Amino acid sequence: MNPRQRRGLMLLIVSVLGAIAVFVAVLAFIADVNSRAGNFVQIVALAKDVEAFEPLSADDLELREVPERWTSSESVRDARDVLGLVPVADLRAGTHASRGMFIDRPGIAPGHREIAIMVDAETGVAGKVRSGDLVDIIATFQGTQDEQPTSQLWAQGALVIDVGLPEEVTVEDGSGGFSTGQGVPITFALPTEEALRVAYAESFSVKLRLALRAGNDQTRVDGDTVFSPSGQEG
Repeated sequence: MNPRQRRGLMLLIVSVLGAIAVFVAVLAFIADVNSRAGNFVQIVALAKDVEAFEPLSADDLELREVPERWTSSESVRDARDVLGLVPVADLRAGTHASRGMFIDRPGIAPGHREIAIMVDAETGVAGKVRSGDLVDIIATFQGTQDEQPTSQLWAQGALVIDVGLPEEVTVEDGSGGFSTGQGVPITFALPTEEALRVAYAESFSVKLRLALRAGNDQTRVDGDTVFSPSGQEG
């Protein structure tokens, strides 16, 4: 073996030893990371921004691998556990899904009926009422020659199922004339008796307004509440 061959062999041996050293260093680094982070597990995260009370679809979700120590007992690990549920607040893409973030889609309880009515887009909704909200429905009646105009609390604690898009509607005024405006179709879940009252109010009232309640407000006013310009309330 000549000197050139010996130098080549030495370089080859050095290269092999260097590769082994790098491989061992990488293994040591991985072991150190695993010892710090623990095992990696799959969890469910949001693949895109989602709005409150909009049912989750498969396109909204993705699986991510994270260290197990970064998870909790509430972390969602199977997308099937949250498909069809609705978030209680707007969530950003990348948010790790947790069971406390989602609820069943608002629906109709036994003894209730689903009813859709058209509400004035400006005075009735103003962009604040959303699916899952609780509202009181207030109807204003024009009155007659013998009776004063009144505002009446027509339904209490109505659950909003769906809020549609504004559309143009034609409204008849008290003198028999017609005018156009913007209305929003809103679907409620109400006890049967209140559903009938709301249907009557939509047909014969001058205007319907929605009064938004706090999310946990389940109180009810005993009896009908009526206001008239004479100052009488009952």
